[in-house]
Amino acid sequence: MGGDLALVATACAFGVGSSVLPMFLNAEAYVIALGTLTSSPVFLFWLIMSLSIGTVVGKIFVFDLARKGRQKLGQRERKPPRNAFAAKLREFSDGMLGLLDRPYLGATTVFVSSAFMVPPLAIVTILAGASRQPMWLFSLMVFIGRTAQYLAIAFLLHSAVS
Repeated sequence: MGGDLALVATACAFGVGSSVLPMFLNAEAYVIALGTLTSSPVFLFWLIMSLSIGTVVGKIFVFDLARKGRQKLGQRERKPPRNAFAAKLREFSDGMLGLLDRPYLGATTVFVSSAFMVPPLAIVTILAGASRQPMWLFSLMVFIGRTAQYLAIAFLLHSAVS
């Protein structure tokens, strides 16, 4: 029982860490490990829920930092896309990011980014914090999108391994 609680706490901590430092801690890789190494589907579900909660906590921290520092954000020069697919992907991402200036319509961008990783959630989190996006709506969309993504990955792998 104590070991199970430690694993749940570890999943939550990993969610926070992967939200704050996505270059070093990859939540999707962690979910793959959970899906292949956890024998109980019920316990896997609770690990994923804990990871999702940790992810939201970490994203709220980054969102809040961006909200406080929105005046310091500047525009960077972007490299041109390498091919037609990359150009279409950038066009889609730019359109989704443009929605963030609309408080409630921007929730669509947060959800799509959370569930499908396009545009990258790390970028969306910063831009949402710098926009008029309500924190409660941002948090809800991250939780729903990330939980759906994590559960899909984990249970697909879990059923393939079992």
